[in-house]
Amino acid sequence: MPSVTTSVAVPDAMREMLSRAQCIVFDLDGPIARVFAGEPAAVIARELWEIAERDGCLVEELRGCPDPMALLYGHTAEMRRNNGGGGWAETVAKMHDQLDAYERKAAESATPTPGAAAFIEACHASGRTLSIATNNHVDAATRILARMSVRHCFEGPVVGRGRDALLMKPHPAPLQAAMLRGVAVDRHLMIGDTGTDFRAAQEVGMPFYGYHRSERGRRRLREAGVPLIASGMAEFLPFT
Repeated sequence: MPSVTTSVAVPDAMREMLSRAQCIVFDLDGPIARVFAGEPAAVIARELWEIAERDGCLVEELRGCPDPMALLYGHTAEMRRNNGGGGWAETVAKMHDQLDAYERKAAESATPTPGAAAFIEACHASGRTLSIATNNHVDAATRILARMSVRHCFEGPVVGRGRDALLMKPHPAPLQAAMLRGVAVDRHLMIGDTGTDFRAAQEVGMPFYGYHRSERGRRRLREAGVPLIASGMAEFLPFT
């Protein structure tokens, strides 16, 4: 299947969306950096479900799940169904603490996405406001931005995961918190790499441009209904 960026219409759409955007809302993991490049997510996920198993609160269908976010979300949902009783609240709190600690550690070895820093600097220089809406911990986000020397470019909110995992994207709360006050939602643009990013943007009516470095990831975005997808962050740079 040809790259979605080969069409003449795609650069035109990218130019139009960027020209309208007063505020660009980035997802962190993917468009800006690979958070778990040095700390494999599957290893962290195993520790999370082992915590739940030791406490007798493992959601069985999530045994072996390699996605820490999915584990945290699924166990939080089960905790909610149990009204926090039966040890569920304590178990979910331990899972939060473990994932928070790993993400702070992962921030030290996260790999910047090629082209991201240059695009961020160009957007900032153009007068746009930049913000973050991520399902990662805010400490990890701010540390990665600092390591990339672009923290000063983000004058908008840097919104990370709170203690209620059910409010992670695709819930619209992170995007609503990351929006620039007093600016219409259609003057924002979110750049994300997952279907959950897209669904959150749809919830609030925010224009969305997908990005993924791999063909597999771009296929998942297309299957999620994302119409415009870049294969590299440098593709955005000519239109800033």
